[in-house]
Amino acid sequence: MITYVGDSVMCSIAGKLDMDNETQVRHALDEALAPRPALVAVELSGVQLFTSSALNALLAARLASLSHGIPIVLAAPSRMARSVLEITQVDQVFSVYPALEQALRHSRGGREAPAV
Repeated sequence: MITYVGDSVMCSIAGKLDMDNETQVRHALDEALAPRPALVAVELSGVQLFTSSALNALLAARLASLSHGIPIVLAAPSRMARSVLEITQVDQVFSVYPALEQALRHSRGGREAPAV
């Protein structure tokens, strides 16, 4: 699900993220990047299964976003998603925030912007 929040886009991905739905995940991420927002926050709180297919989709979206200067951050990952992100060290590639509100305050410099 794509939601516009000011000049940012929130992409909520939930359920079992595996090879059966990798195409849908990639499509959702492409859709989030299409309007060239200031930021894409990928909300992962509803993720039940997080496989290499999900990682590949996120990393492909990151490559696409870098060519346009659009930061992608991860928000509120479920226990399953956080575990996979940490084990694979993908949490070192993306900024990961415990809450969506914090992720949406991410600045282009790579840190949470101060609350206004």
